[in-house]
Amino acid sequence: MYQHFILVASSYARGERVGFHLATEDQLDHVAIEEKMQRLSHINRDDVGVHSFVTDSADWQSVIELDSFFEDIIVCQDFDEFEQVLQSDSEISAIDVAKFFLAMRPLSHLQLQKLVYLAYKTYLLAYGESLFDEKIVAFQYGPVVEEVYHSFKKYGSEVIDIDDHTEYILKDIHLPQALGRMLLVEDAKKIVPVLLDVVKQYGDLTGGELIKLTHSEKGPWQTVFRPQLNCEITDEVILAQGRYERLSS
Repeated sequence: MYQHFILVASSYARGERVGFHLATEDQLDHVAIEEKMQRLSHINRDDVGVHSFVTDSADWQSVIELDSFFEDIIVCQDFDEFEQVLQSDSEISAIDVAKFFLAMRPLSHLQLQKLVYLAYKTYLLAYGESLFDEKIVAFQYGPVVEEVYHSFKKYGSEVIDIDDHTEYILKDIHLPQALGRMLLVEDAKKIVPVLLDVVKQYGDLTGGELIKLTHSEKGPWQTVFRPQLNCEITDEVILAQGRYERLSS
């Protein structure tokens, strides 16, 4: 008979469940297992499931035959790969921020772009750190993240209302995937309040009102905008000129 030790978690980046599998005909090495669990503790993932049982084979197929729960799990080649997959979910992208806002409420593409920019600006001014790695550039109608633009441009001027029933399960709490994903990021305690505050402050503004805000005199967009050049709005420009962006009274 074979002892099996299995770790299972959801990978937001891959869009699938992943696992680490260890099987031995002897007793499981509890020291080695403890070392792996210690490494996982530094990633801050509360959703990793731990399973241990016995089958008559070391093969993964014997695990599936015992319990169909494991049928769709992609087993990583080794623990390093499993750890790396989970670690990748701790990093945030501009698309993640956009999906978070869309999970909160329907938005037009123009509104979405402005909220993503305002989230980046608010986080940068508060913590002196970039919210995500993608560049922000100056389009005709304001600051734009090109990756977000290309992902959602098909909606044109229509309101984007994504009906996503995919759930993320964290400590038995079922959340929309885009919201649950934010709880996995390394600085969730700093990031999530900023995103919620941006929705509270700017979420009800029309596209036209958001254009006026981001086109404020001396603001970051006006500082760098040159027609058709898509100039980058750097962190330095936002830090220096961001205070000039104000809502019209």
